[in-house]
Amino acid sequence: MSTPTYCTSCGHELGVGRFCTNCGKPVPGRHPEATPGLGATPAEVGATAGPTVPPPATQLPPQARYPLFADGEPTVVRAPDAPPAILPPPAMPAERRGTPGWLPWLVGLALLAVIAGLGGFLLASGGDDDKAADERSSDGPSAGAPSDDAAPPSEPEQPDSTGTGAPVAPPDPVDVVDLTTGIRAEVPAVAPPSRDSNNRPVRYSARKMWDGKARTTWRMPGDGTGQTITFDLGRDVVLTEVGMINGYAKVDGPNDWYAANRRIRTVQWEFDDGTRITQELGDDRQVQMAQIGAVATRTVTVHLLAVSEPGAGTAGRDFTAISEVRFLGTAA
Repeated sequence: MSTPTYCTSCGHELGVGRFCTNCGKPVPGRHPEATPGLGATPAEVGATAGPTVPPPATQLPPQARYPLFADGEPTVVRAPDAPPAILPPPAMPAERRGTPGWLPWLVGLALLAVIAGLGGFLLASGGDDDKAADERSSDGPSAGAPSDDAAPPSEPEQPDSTGTGAPVAPPDPVDVVDLTTGIRAEVPAVAPPSRDSNNRPVRYSARKMWDGKARTTWRMPGDGTGQTITFDLGRDVVLTEVGMINGYAKVDGPNDWYAANRRIRTVQWEFDDGTRITQELGDDRQVQMAQIGAVATRTVTVHLLAVSEPGAGTAGRDFTAISEVRFLGTAA
């Protein structure tokens, strides 16, 4: 038996499978169920089946349906089994149930309230006893007070103006004179000589500090911060004032050497009995004096605590300078 080209049921053009892709009917000659008179003679089969007539050319075939496993038996899709139901746990008998979670907190709060009330009562009732105990122990040292054997707290040594020698009576103001002449000095360094605007040599030795001329100076190279200068007055004296010109107080033509060189900002004057006086200095070309009371000494040590930066511009010079020092007082 030949295989038809079109489905004998719906007239749709057949493919290669055993079922029609449009209506799903078995195709004669491809599927046993579609073969008429299974076991009959060829003449009986031909008489039963009859010729296959294709549909007219003007008739549109029905819309194709997507085949589902056309070459085999249709697959039966089963719905998944429902998950087992989750049942709540059985209720616990009343005699086996635990204590509610809030009950321990309630018990704790009640205990705290009782303790607080008891403590307040004890404090209120014990005030007079504490006062009596304080009165009974007033003759002895208190528990928090340091004993006589305890060492006092140590403090770092600070520069001061008390000194270590015996007090000195201040001299009569009419007897105070300038004691700067005839002294000597030890300086940390001396700058090399130079020349002024008239090409005259200029030197910067220590004695320039007490020659009475502000235009001359002692100076050292660089920053003098931390350096010391020691003056020997040559005899025992009682000083009342000390001071200095804290830079090179000279104007040479267009050059102001006070502004061009470094200037001393802070000094500390130290005397033989340990007295120390700190003096702050400003930008002043005059002698800046400091009152020191009355101090007996023979030497004076000057500590340079702070020095300015060099002057700005092309005229700036990196030198620390003192033009004059001054010591006022009387002979001891």
